Amino acid sequence: MTEELGQNALVFRVQPDEGITTRFGSKVPGSAMEVRDVNMDFSYGSAFAEDSPEAYERLILDMLLGEPSLFPVNREVELSWEILDPVLDYWASHGKPDAYESGTWGPEVGRRDDAAHGPEWRRP
Repeated sequence: MTEELGQNALVFRVQPDEGITTRFGSKVPGSAMEVRDVNMDFSYGSAFAEDSPEAYERLILDMLLGEPSLFPVNREVELSWEILDPVLDYWASHGKPDAYESGTWGPEVGRRDDAAHGPEWRRP
């Protein structure tokens, strides 16, 4: 009874209509087994009477007011590169991970590795 259902989805909407939509299958009330796609929707604009600032309005205001919390300091940037540099070095010497299409179980080599573990090794 679920062949015609769409895929579940979690959609984050950004400028200009900020919000979140969740789409999933839900059983229709009653004794019949009928499942239908439904949406749960949150729209920032209709939930609050106050308008959200434009994309950089808040950032520019904080800069003008001297509020440093939204801007990375040098040490923060250096620590970020300390985390990322080993990954880039590994990829440079061993090659990058195999590419695969979004929404699939991963590259073929990963699927072969999963199969080698036997039936107790299952993806969620």
